[in-house]
Amino acid sequence: MAVIRVDASVVRELALALADVGAELAATADVEPARWALGGGATGAALNEVLGNWRHERFLLVDALLDLAEAAAQAGTAYVLTESVLTRSWAGGVTG
Repeated sequence: MAVIRVDASVVRELALALADVGAELAATADVEPARWALGGGATGAALNEVLGNWRHERFLLVDALLDLAEAAAQAGTAYVLTESVLTRSWAGGVTG
């Protein structure tokens, strides 16, 4: 039988780290390209498209990170509660 060890404090730290990364990514300023530096033609428009796509993907990633942070926090709480119930059960404190 496989044994899985979970440290609730590590799961909680993971939740905080994911939330921090999400917040930092959300706070990242949008880049305003100096189109004049790229010269004429399609280069400036292509850069604007890339930066627009990055902005969109960045916010999708922020949402995913915040969802993962919330899930990790809930998992940490569930592990603590489960461990508490099992400990009391093994000690004879929980019946039925």
